[in-house]
Amino acid sequence: MSAPRIRLRSLGELDAADFTAWEGLARASPAGIPALLPGMVQAAARWLTPDAPPAVLTVEGGGELLALTCLQRRAPNLFVPLPHWRAYRHPHAFQSGILHRAGEADTVADAIAGLMRQGSWRERAISWHSVAADSEIWGALRTRPGLHWKQTAFSRRPVLRQHPDDVPAAARVRPAMAKDLRRRLRRLQERGDVSLRILQGADADVAAAARHLTLEDAGWKGTRRSSMQASPAERGFFLEMTARLAGGAHMVFVETLCGTRVVASSSNLRCGRVLGGFKTGWDPEFAACSPGKLNEWHLLQALDSHWPDLSMFDSQAQESSYLADMLPERQPMVSGILHAGALHRGAITAARPLRPLAYRLGHDD
Repeated sequence: MSAPRIRLRSLGELDAADFTAWEGLARASPAGIPALLPGMVQAAARWLTPDAPPAVLTVEGGGELLALTCLQRRAPNLFVPLPHWRAYRHPHAFQSGILHRAGEADTVADAIAGLMRQGSWRERAISWHSVAADSEIWGALRTRPGLHWKQTAFSRRPVLRQHPDDVPAAARVRPAMAKDLRRRLRRLQERGDVSLRILQGADADVAAAARHLTLEDAGWKGTRRSSMQASPAERGFFLEMTARLAGGAHMVFVETLCGTRVVASSSNLRCGRVLGGFKTGWDPEFAACSPGKLNEWHLLQALDSHWPDLSMFDSQAQESSYLADMLPERQPMVSGILHAGALHRGAITAARPLRPLAYRLGHDD
């Protein structure tokens, strides 16, 4: 069998067949990375990073797409004092990594390691943010000869994995949290009949997106002008992303209704066998009932029946969020620099004492 082909291209160089293959890979990959869904990358490139477009790195073999990730060119900085790549990043890329076909992690890691060892100076260092530390592809990359890893951050993300004994997702919510949620649900039921609505595929339409944006803007994010609705670029990004992802059933809106009124909405992204949280919003008039928390609880109750093939619900949230009190498991996430060659290793090591200054100057890649 011939060696895999590895290519770096701009989004504009990809044709319809490339995007079809990318879509198929996103459905099949065991690594659920919503930030690498083609519709999200296309919308982000247009609205959020027009001056720093992503390049698409692909690994192909046997007539099919084996792996894909997106990168950005970076100038030397106090983390990597040489030209380098970084995983494609924008305010809503909560995770980076590599989409790959099941069983191809070693082949893909060999191809990327070969590029990094033999390519240009830029190819010899890639900065990654929030990579799943225990993923198969990451384990394969970390063990390739000639590659070195300099970790810059570690976190633990709240998740809910498929239980080996088929214990229902809702039954695994922490007991104290479940008790509090039942109390808040009773309070909400005093104001009207409470129901759940899940919108996916064609139902995840512009009306659902508009309701979601309105609710996200209604709370403290709107007050601080940090909501997506408050920014024309972010609003444009979200609406385009929704339109692109709805057709492939990647976009999922979960809404909690009190009577006929939507009091909470969450947007979620399906990639492979992982459903990842994206944004939440709720009606502040119902704040005493915590409709945002109830909405996430309702989502967990619906996981088993609506998506029985999921391997994990990934909150995509920080460990300090309220979801950490709801979800029983943690996904280790790491950020850092994967690099090859003595020059890069020496330069990155020498820059280590400057890291506090680098953070202050915004050189955190």
